[in-house]
Amino acid sequence: MDPIAKATELLQAADECHDDHPSAAAVLLRQIDADALNPGQRPRYAFLLNHVLAEKLGQPAEAWQRQQAVLAACGNEAPLPVLRQAGAAARMAGDTAAEAALGQRLADAAGVGPAQAAELLVLAAASFQVPLLAPEAAGHATLAALAPLHTPVWQQASGLDTTAAVMTNNLASDLAERPVAELAVEPLRRALADAAELSQGLWQRAGQWVNHERAHYLRAFTANALGDAETAEQQARAGLVLLANHDKDNQERVDQAFLRSELSHALARLGRAADAQVERSQADALIEALDDAEITA
Repeated sequence: MDPIAKATELLQAADECHDDHPSAAAVLLRQIDADALNPGQRPRYAFLLNHVLAEKLGQPAEAWQRQQAVLAACGNEAPLPVLRQAGAAARMAGDTAAEAALGQRLADAAGVGPAQAAELLVLAAASFQVPLLAPEAAGHATLAALAPLHTPVWQQASGLDTTAAVMTNNLASDLAERPVAELAVEPLRRALADAAELSQGLWQRAGQWVNHERAHYLRAFTANALGDAETAEQQARAGLVLLANHDKDNQERVDQAFLRSELSHALARLGRAADAQVERSQADALIEALDDAEITA
């Protein structure tokens, strides 16, 4: 098989199985020649190296070793996502010199100062490390990674806004999906709320209306996870308003279903059972019309 076709096939197979079968995905990732991937595929490959090897399998040293091959394949043209993943891998592997060098390259690529780029790498590494931690440690680690985002430099628009929005979104989603008992742990609760609020603020600055709508969903989802039904209702309704104003072709039916589901949860907690049932019925109808077993589940 042609090397490019083989690398593409291996990457696709690893991407399809990495969540359910990380060990199998790792076998596939180890067979990929970074030089054979086209430039547009390398950011996804770099992400999977960290997600599968470092996060899922606890092998940060191997992830960093393979990230170096991706960097070599990119040469001086490494895009921001590859630099971010490589910098996160260097940090997780404890290679401080490489982390600093990649932070400088990231700063140059994004047009920001080296300190801000270094803070982004801390956040990126945390997105892979936090899922492995116990609830209290996860809360403290998340809060520490988020703390720089409250400083003045992060209140100004920059080339890292979109990346930081994704990272904070991922952290909030991971924390919110933990077992219910873990959501009672105070550091984790504060970290969850902080991550969701920061993500929403970043998307408001850097994103389009769909990003704004999904940020409202994240806030509703996390508020329900924290038992804050009032905020969940407010955020879900705000997201639905954006859909009503912008989604004229009804392309975001999945988003609408998820928002209505969160609104239903919030209303039920507020004692408005009849209204909750209306929203749940509409959400179920939207999902049923999609005829997608994975989304239905």
